[in-house]
Amino acid sequence: MSGPPMAEPPIAAPNAPRSTLLQGSLMRFASDGSGVLLGLVSTIVTARVLGPAGRGTLAALTFVTLLVAQCSTLGLGDAAVVRIGQAKASVQEALSSSLVAVILASLAGAVVVFLYAVAQLPVDDPGIRAAVAVGCATVVVTAVGQLLLFVVYATQRVVAVSVLTMVMSTTAAAGIVVFVAVLDLDVFGGVLAGLVAASVGFGAAATMLCRARLRPRPRAAEGYLRPALHYGVRTQLANVLAYSSARLDLLFVYALASEAEAGIYSVALTLGTITGFVAVGLSFASFPRMAAMGDREALALTAQMTRIAVILGLALATILALGLSTLIAVLLGDDWNDVLAPGIVLLAANVLWGAQWLLSRALASRGDPGLLVRSFSLNLAVMVAADAILIPAAGAVGAAAGALVAAVAGLALCLRTYHRRGLAPAALVPRRADVRTLRRIAGRLAARLRPRSR
Repeated sequence: MSGPPMAEPPIAAPNAPRSTLLQGSLMRFASDGSGVLLGLVSTIVTARVLGPAGRGTLAALTFVTLLVAQCSTLGLGDAAVVRIGQAKASVQEALSSSLVAVILASLAGAVVVFLYAVAQLPVDDPGIRAAVAVGCATVVVTAVGQLLLFVVYATQRVVAVSVLTMVMSTTAAAGIVVFVAVLDLDVFGGVLAGLVAASVGFGAAATMLCRARLRPRPRAAEGYLRPALHYGVRTQLANVLAYSSARLDLLFVYALASEAEAGIYSVALTLGTITGFVAVGLSFASFPRMAAMGDREALALTAQMTRIAVILGLALATILALGLSTLIAVLLGDDWNDVLAPGIVLLAANVLWGAQWLLSRALASRGDPGLLVRSFSLNLAVMVAADAILIPAAGAVGAAAGALVAAVAGLALCLRTYHRRGLAPAALVPRRADVRTLRRIAGRLAARLRPRSR
């Protein structure tokens, strides 16, 4: 059942100038884009120094550390954004109450990382044992730091958070060069670089909050945690499912194929995720404002953002696919030629993944994380089933194919849900008007960047 035709508003929130949301989206995309480029630098350094097997071990430990850190936030960052945006809690109340739960959860998370390492990684190597210890510490610092960043973000300081994210990415890349390439600390050096970057984010976010006269101290406020956890845990479950659907297959490749094949796939993942960052940037910039929107306005804005994300994602996928072979040969060498096939498949898969993320996160910003949970649960289930068959048969290429099939399934569920809400799937198909809008935006940005003649 389709509803009435939706108006096509500009990419902006009500009561906010167009440039604010556009600026936030561009800053977030710039942040994610720089993160990918710096991550590529890190990938190149670790691939050349550690080789496929060492790179695979580092990628597996890093993924588990970040996944557990995400789980440890309990979704209280997202809950703070929504509850502050809807005037149901003060910023200080959200900050202090959330810290209590996140600190306890992150300590438990550090134990989980330790147990995984004992079960799966070669901990008989002293360097790996040291890396695991650093990974456990990283869980705590990352989880608490992410909560502080979300509280800053809840005050709609999108640009500040994006800049800080760039700084953290730069720190991580610099740490990889110093610890892995210069000091030759192997896997331990790679994990240590992550801890240093997380510490920078933690310190900067805490400083921002203190300057805003907020105190990052744990103190539970009566009546806050229960509703915040009710929303946050469901939302974070969805976030973890989404993150897992984009990365968990790395662990399957590590377990079902080999360490070297996991190293190949980790590089393909780094390259392939670029196309999803357009949707992530638009979602990030719009999330706080959409929490205060009316349903009709939010639905129309979501449709336009999805169309634009698909256009830009496909353009990026085409450009990168055409140049990927040369990029791999120049940056990595002949030992990494097997990255090409899974990399191209993942470029396409992440365009669909990004649309799924944007659509489901839009409903979460309205206080309904149900689609996030359902769509990415389906995504993950399909991926696991496909990987069980495809990875033993085709290694990294099989894992990439599984990711593509899973993204199709997850996006299909999102389209069905929005159709029931009155938005026909045709409303999400890119139009010429969207291309003209992008040209106008590009023209305005170019005009701003031109030096002014005196």
